[in-house]
Amino acid sequence: LREDLRNTSVCSVDPPGCTDIDDALHYKPLPNGNCQVGVHIADLSYFVRPGTALDLEAQKRGTSVYLCDKRIDMVPEVLSSNLCSLRANEDRLSFSGIWEMTKEGEIVSRRFCKTVISQ
Repeated sequence: LREDLRNTSVCSVDPPGCTDIDDALHYKPLPNGNCQVGVHIADLSYFVRPGTALDLEAQKRGTSVYLCDKRIDMVPEVLSSNLCSLRANEDRLSFSGIWEMTKEGEIVSRRFCKTVISQ
């Protein structure tokens, strides 16, 4: 079951022009004076099943590699730059860490969940 965060204002932390947008954040003031901070990572697990050839190849690569003139993706481009990319104004699946914090930065609570977001 995914938590619906599509009404939460989310912004990417990837640079302008990036097509494989896999990180996003949100900040929301709470009525009790605290704030909620969310970190959202593209959820490839919906598309890449454990033990498949795609999963094994992604494990070997470990990460996408960025060179001066090209990018070597960890997963096929249709996933990294399309289906799993946290693109603006599109519903996207993510795995999220959500913290409630005081003004002083003390963590009051935290949770981790599968979500759907739309930045």
